[in-house]
Amino acid sequence: MKLYNFLRPELIRINCQNSNTEDLLKEMVLHLKSKNVISDENLILKKLIEREKLGSTSIGHHSAVPHTKVKELKNPVICICVSKTGIIYHESDKEPVHLIILILSPNESPIIHLQILAAAASLIKKSDHLINKILSLESPEELINIITKYEASNDKK
Repeated sequence: MKLYNFLRPELIRINCQNSNTEDLLKEMVLHLKSKNVISDENLILKKLIEREKLGSTSIGHHSAVPHTKVKELKNPVICICVSKTGIIYHESDKEPVHLIILILSPNESPIIHLQILAAAASLIKKSDHLINKILSLESPEELINIITKYEASNDKK
């Protein structure tokens, strides 16, 4: 499973402005709503916040992977935000989070949901210089190209 198969430039935001987790998640969900990807932004935001209360989805390496399953979806959706200034995603974080990969999956696809989560974690944890490259990006297409290259290079290792 590769993340790049699910990436769409219109669902990538290169410079998110919010400085806390809840506002950032709201920004991402409203962006998905504006692109007609989801219809019930309030329910999805509520589910994401509830998921964060169970345990932070910050996974180190300046990254977080918030996720939930959504009844209305037929296919997985990935929305990515880059925070160039960084946010304290969770009070236990020792480093600011710059890369946020939001994953929404259909209720009926728990295995695909787990595979996408694993792909995101693998990309983040195996890519030592990924954050440095992402912070200098100027377009969603550049981000997709970098992720594609990183995932392809991990196949060769």
